[in-house]
Amino acid sequence: MPLQDDTAVALERVQDLWFPDATFILRAENKLFRVYKHILGARSPVFRDMASFPQPATPEGDTVDGIPVVRLHDGGADAEVFLRAIFDSSFFMPSPAATDFPIIIGVMRLSHKYDVSYLFRRALSHLESMYQHTLPELQDFCMGRTESHVSYFSSVDTDLITVREVSQVGALWMLPAAYYAVCEVSSKKFLASEVWSALTTDEQQTCLKSQVEFVRATVSAHNFLRSLPAQACEGECSRMVSEALTALSSWGKIDRDLDPLGPWVLHKDGDDQLCSECMRYAAAAYGKVQLEFWNSLPDILGLPGWNELKQMRRAVMEDAP
Repeated sequence: MPLQDDTAVALERVQDLWFPDATFILRAENKLFRVYKHILGARSPVFRDMASFPQPATPEGDTVDGIPVVRLHDGGADAEVFLRAIFDSSFFMPSPAATDFPIIIGVMRLSHKYDVSYLFRRALSHLESMYQHTLPELQDFCMGRTESHVSYFSSVDTDLITVREVSQVGALWMLPAAYYAVCEVSSKKFLASEVWSALTTDEQQTCLKSQVEFVRATVSAHNFLRSLPAQACEGECSRMVSEALTALSSWGKIDRDLDPLGPWVLHKDGDDQLCSECMRYAAAAYGKVQLEFWNSLPDILGLPGWNELKQMRRAVMEDAP
C-alpha cells in the first residue's frame, strides 16, 4: 500500500536524508529516510544483512515510489541523528567538537543497536566529558576548573537519563559518576523527576540506598575535624571547628544536597577560615578520606570494582579494532 494513502499519521520526508536516487527507504515513527543501502551497510553489519534480503512487495506492504519501506522500531529523533552522523561527516565530529546531549544519546543508542562501532565509541567519548572515570577529572569538572564541550541542561533529569542509557549499552564505567550526580542532590529532586519512572526498579533502589551511604560518607569524611585545631595552630580555629561539627550533626536528619567528593565544610575564602597549619592538616586528611570513598563507590552502587570497570572501558574505547 503506498504510504501517501496512509492518513493516520502525518509522515515527514527528512529532506537532508532523502536522496532521490537511493533505493533504501526507512521509517521510524513518522519520519521517512531514503538513503544509500551500500553506504549504510558498509557502516553497519546489521543493516548490511537487512539490505541483503529483498523486501516483500506485497499488496499490504508499505511502499513509497514503488519501493518497499523498512520500518525501524526506533524513535524518529534517534533515527534522524544516527543517520545524519553516518551520511554527514560534519554532523557528529569526534570529541571535543561541540555537540548536544540529546544527539549523543540518540547516536549512542542506535550505533550500539546496529553495531556501528566507531560512532558508538565517539558518542561515549563525548559523554565522558560529562561523566568522568577518575577522581581528579570529576573534581575538576564539579569545581568548574574544566568544562564539557557538550551542550546540556544541567539537572538531575540529564543524570537519570545517563544512568538509564549507559546501563543499557554496557558502558558501566560511567555509572559511578552518573549515579554520583544523581545521589548528591536531595532525594526530593530525583523522585520528582519525570525521568524517574523510566529507571528500572534496581536502578531506583540503587539511587535510594546509595544516597543513605552518601549521608554517612559526607558526615564521616569530616571526622578529621575532631582532631583540630592542629597542635601548631596559628589562630583561633576552635570556634569554627565547633560550629562545623554542630552543623554536620544534623545532616543525617534532613533531606539536603550532599557532595562527599566536593569541598569540605570549612573550605572557604576570605578572612573567616582556618589558619595555614590547620588548613594543611585538613586538606591532607580530607583528601585521603575522599580517595577512600571514590575507591569504594562502585561497591556502594553494586558495580564491579574500578579495575574491572577500567578494563571494560579499555576493551571498548582502546582495544577495539
